[in-house]
Amino acid sequence: MLIDIKNLYKIYNEGQESEVRALDGVSLQIDRGEFVAIIGQSGSGKSTLMNILGCLDIPTYGDYHLDGTDVTELTDKQLAHIRNKQIGFIFQGYNLIPALSARENVELPLIYQGVGMGQRAQRAMESLERVGMADRADHKPSEMSGGQQQRVAIARAIAAHPPIIMADEPTGALDSKTGRHVLDILHSLHEDGST
Repeated sequence: MLIDIKNLYKIYNEGQESEVRALDGVSLQIDRGEFVAIIGQSGSGKSTLMNILGCLDIPTYGDYHLDGTDVTELTDKQLAHIRNKQIGFIFQGYNLIPALSARENVELPLIYQGVGMGQRAQRAMESLERVGMADRADHKPSEMSGGQQQRVAIARAIAAHPPIIMADEPTGALDSKTGRHVLDILHSLHEDGST
């Protein structure tokens, strides 16, 4: 079991009048190689769940095991290591650095992994090629459409070859044609072995 959560809770302002239960007893198992979509209304806790599964946040209560490791017992440094090595993130807002080119944005996670400059540039270009953005490698985010920025964000997520890719509403801000293209890229990544 790659991801195993049991009875997971995320409660904000616990015990106060303004208490919010973003997650209330969620249980979920995801095997390696699965393609899973979590759907629900706005405000239903999807992003909160992804943030916990992606080790960006911790649950208030409950059990979370990632590839056999009890994530709830890890230090911030250990969680950062997992995020860096095992998880690629694709956010609805792209989260690209405005001052950097597409290639430089894609290289960022590789820098944190200590990948050398030559290999970093090669992997960044391979990832941009994979999402059809190699010809825009030297463009800054302001010089790209929303769909192009999202494809650069996907390239950044896959450049480090993480076994897990998490996407939070990756097509939410895109037109239907571009959204379909992004989903096709995600399905292609799944076929190549990403969960």
